[in-house]
Order: sequence, then C-alpha cells, then structure tokens
Amino acid sequence: MQKNKLPSNSQYVIITVKQPLMFHQTEDEAWVFNPQRRYIINAARIPQIHEYIESVSEMDGASLLNKLQAGKTVHGASILVERFRERGIGDLLFLSGPLRYIHHMSGGTAKIDLYAYSDRGMVLQGAPYLRNGTVLCGAIEYDSLRVYNYHWFVGSVTECDEESDQLNVYDALYRQLGFNHEDIEPQWKRPHAVVTTDDYQNLDQFYRSVMEHRKIDLRRIGYYVVAPFANATLRCMNYSQWLLVIAELAKRRPVVVVGNTKLRLPDTDMTAGAFLEQCARLGGGVIMAIDTTPLRVLMALIARATCVLCLDSSPLYIAQALGTPAISIWGTHDPGVRIGYDPNYMRLAVWNEQDCHEAPCYAYSEFPHHKCPRGTGQQCCEVLSTVSVKDIMSKLEIVEATGVFANANESSGTKA
Repeated sequence: MQKNKLPSNSQYVIITVKQPLMFHQTEDEAWVFNPQRRYIINAARIPQIHEYIESVSEMDGASLLNKLQAGKTVHGASILVERFRERGIGDLLFLSGPLRYIHHMSGGTAKIDLYAYSDRGMVLQGAPYLRNGTVLCGAIEYDSLRVYNYHWFVGSVTECDEESDQLNVYDALYRQLGFNHEDIEPQWKRPHAVVTTDDYQNLDQFYRSVMEHRKIDLRRIGYYVVAPFANATLRCMNYSQWLLVIAELAKRRPVVVVGNTKLRLPDTDMTAGAFLEQCARLGGGVIMAIDTTPLRVLMALIARATCVLCLDSSPLYIAQALGTPAISIWGTHDPGVRIGYDPNYMRLAVWNEQDCHEAPCYAYSEFPHHKCPRGTGQQCCEVLSTVSVKDIMSKLEIVEATGVFANANESSGTKA
C-alpha cells in the first residue's frame, strides 16, 4: 500500500482507513469502514473521505483481481460486477443488456452479483440474471474478491465521451469486456426490467387516490406519463414548451406528470418551481404525481401507460425495458448512441439535429459555448429549444394509430 498517494489513472482503488468510519452515500444508505479491512471504491469518491484514508493503492494489477473478459468460461461462474454508483438508473439498465448476455452464454448457470445503491438498484429487482434476483448494497471488501471467479469493475463508458464518432453505449460496454460488438445480436443491446404483482398492487393505491380526488379512473382509461425532468441542464427542454405539450396531450387522454424533487431539477426558461406551479394549474386531465410515485410504483405506472414522453432520462429506459412506447426528446446526443438498436424507439425519437450545425456535440457537463449558436447566452440546447407541439404530436399519432409495440414484451421487459 502507498500512503497518501492518490492514483492518477485508476478508476477504482483499494483503500484502508485510519479509524472506524461511517459516511452517508445516499439519503438512506450509509457505509461503515473498519480500519482492519481493505475496501474497493471508485477513485472519484476519494476527495469525500481523503482525510480519513490511511493508504490507497491501484486496483489494476491487484493480485485478487480476475477481470471478466471475452473467451473466459462463464458456465457456473460466480461473477462480481460494480458500476460507479453515482451513475443513474439509466446506467444500471444499460448494464442489464450485457449481464443478460453473460447469463445467456452460461446457459443460465452464471451467478452474478451486481453492487448498486439500494434506491437505484430497485429498478433491477426481480432480474432473473442476478443472483437472488436483486442487487447487493454496501461497500466491497477487497478480500471478498476471493469468493468470485471473475470481476467486472465497470469503468467510464461513454458518459464523458464528446467524440463525434461516439460508440453506442452497449457497444462500449461489450468492448470493455473484449467482445467484438458487431458480433452481439441487438436483443442483447437493450435494457430489461421486471414489474411484479406486488408493484401493480401498490400502483392500485395510486389509482384509487386519483379516483378519489380527481374522479379519473386510470385503470379503465389509457393515459400518458410525462417526465419533464433530467438531472443535467444540457438535456432539459424549456419548461414553457412542456406546458404547451402537456396541455395538448390532456385533450386526448389523462396526463400523469412524474418526477422527484429530491434530485436536482435544473432551471430553463423558468425555475422548476414556477413550472410545477403552472403545471398544477392546468387542471383537467393533468395529474401531478411529483414525489408520489416511488421507483417501483413508477415502473408499474409506466408499464400500463399508453405512452411515455420524456427526455434522455431514466423513464425512457424504464419504458424501453418494459416495452411501453416512449417518445423521447434529444439535444446534445444522437439517440442512436442510447436506443439505436431498438427501431421502435428510434422511430419515436424527436431530434431536431438540423437546428444546430454542431449537433451532436455530445457535451456532458456544460454548454460548449464556443460551439453553441447563442454562445455564452445558451440556456437550453438549441436542438431542444426548437421542439414543437407538432413534433411531439406527430410521433404520438404513430403510437395511437399503428400499434407498433404490440409484441414488445417478447423482446424486452416482462410485465407480470
């Protein structure tokens, strides 16, 4: 171990601490470190606990590490998988494609443990390719690597990649494992999730509340789910546009607006708070479900929806995993890098790339002002700012008229 020396290149490191340490990772999850043990963490977490670290060493080349790679025998293998846990629900769902493939290649015998934060990991509850059908939580002890045949500590995939020839996220994941991504069939390049009977029973409580307070029976009427938020400002559409879209949708079917105010809600042409106030005043068939749909209830709500309307955010990938039609709205990214292997969802994507000569710029953390049409005055991605109600409704006509998702469950997620 090297004391007080932070590795410059590793994404994962092995640490020991000076004294017993407990620190919160999420609102409802805390980790306890014992100074007599060695732990594996993502190097990005080091600044948070740097003063408590006794020693830190490189993960690459560690004696107990046996990287999962193409060509290795996975039949009956025990496999540990870790993805930087600060990443969102969508990133966990991206992983479901390769993990399902590995499980399939093992003839269903591989025993896969995926570590995740408990609040986000619930999206994969019931996954048949995970040992015991659930994720594991808590810190990973280095010595626990001994009980696994292989380990996959997923490094950065494409989240910080701003290259114009960026790989599809699934291709990038397979490349990390040493596979030729062109050899992998599209069925293993889409997310997968399961909604259970318990989830639907909990959803029924939401339905009853809507019926009691709004006299709208969502169990009998098709409805739309609208998810207007994304954690990154770069992926957000102006809230004034969302208000117009929601009002138009409500002329056809009830609209359930979902989101979580505990997460960062970026401001666009108005504050997120002002948007919520104006949205609540729309009345009619608009049902505000902000903060009232826990993740598993949200999944069941999406599973039974006529259509989901969203940005490049977790509701899109939940819908895709469950085979629910989703109209997705894109800005800095080409939708092909996320949903490119699923023609039904590509058909419903709204991407006005012609409105910015730099599109796709794949900007990740902030606006590339030297590329943006409005320079330092860019507050909303130009491609997103030009999306119209007409753009959305033309996609909705496809959903309502063609039934293109009739057999989606056969190739995507499972609705119990």
